[in-house]
Amino acid sequence: MTDTLTRPTTESRRRGRSVLYGALLLPVGVLTMADAILGEPETAVRRWRRLLAYRLGATAAPRAMNAGQAFGYGLLSALLGLTSVFVMLLVVLAVVRGPFWGFVEHGPVQPGTWGGPTRAGAWTAHALIAVPCIIAFLFALRGIAALHTLLVQGARRWVLPATIVLGVASLLFFWSWLQQL
Repeated sequence: MTDTLTRPTTESRRRGRSVLYGALLLPVGVLTMADAILGEPETAVRRWRRLLAYRLGATAAPRAMNAGQAFGYGLLSALLGLTSVFVMLLVVLAVVRGPFWGFVEHGPVQPGTWGGPTRAGAWTAHALIAVPCIIAFLFALRGIAALHTLLVQGARRWVLPATIVLGVASLLFFWSWLQQL
């Protein structure tokens, strides 16, 4: 009899693969741009085929492209990779500053603190706000991985403009996040 608590479910494996896929997008994008500059777009296609096979299985097939297209798609992949790394950073920050807020904040609880003036109230408020954010960030990572998969496969026309909009929006969001630090 198989114990279902010790074996990861298909859904948790997909989430884990999406996180790893997002982490690999940045180096794969940079290597793809280097391949395009060196005039070897077929190497980029092979690299994407391996990455897609990891995420989707053996049926993955990226579209053929020339050096200019490979460079552009590598740039978009690197941008999506940076977005994924930033979202992963937000997940870590949400975990540390959310459910574990009381372990990292040792100063007195000010009246303006979320859930204040008591330490227990502030800890509870931070945890209750962070948990939905963590779940949303994990779904965002899954969406980035799905968008990149569609981009590389070249299956639909709306994917390229959506990727460009997401890239620009993520750069603006990152910039605004840096400004508030």
